[in-house]
Amino acid sequence: MAIQATYERHTDLGCEAIVFIDDESMACFQIQRDLVGGPRSDEYCVTTGASAPIYGAITEWRRIDDRFEFALTRRAGRLFGDDVISFIVTPGRGVTVEELAEHVDRLLR
Repeated sequence: MAIQATYERHTDLGCEAIVFIDDESMACFQIQRDLVGGPRSDEYCVTTGASAPIYGAITEWRRIDDRFEFALTRRAGRLFGDDVISFIVTPGRGVTVEELAEHVDRLLR
C-alpha cells in the first residue's frame, strides 16, 4: 500500500490542503484550511474529499521518518474507522516528506 501525499493551494476555491490518497483503495484523508482572509481561515478541518468537513478533528500528530500518525477525535475516528490513523507517505508533485510535515504543522496551528 502506498499513500501518495501532495500539498495543494487552490486560490479559486479559497483553500489549501494536504491530500493523502491510498493508491490501492483510493481512500482519501485531507487536511484543509481556508486561505488567509477566508471565513474559517483560523481553523482547519479534515475530510475524505467527499465527506463533510470535521473541524478540530486531530488531537495530535507526529512524524517518524516517512510515517505520519494522526490521533483523531471520536467523531473523526468514526469517519475514518479508527481513532489513530498511520501511514508511510510517498511524496508527490515536487514536494518532499519534510515539506509535507511543515505544511501539516502550519495547517494545524
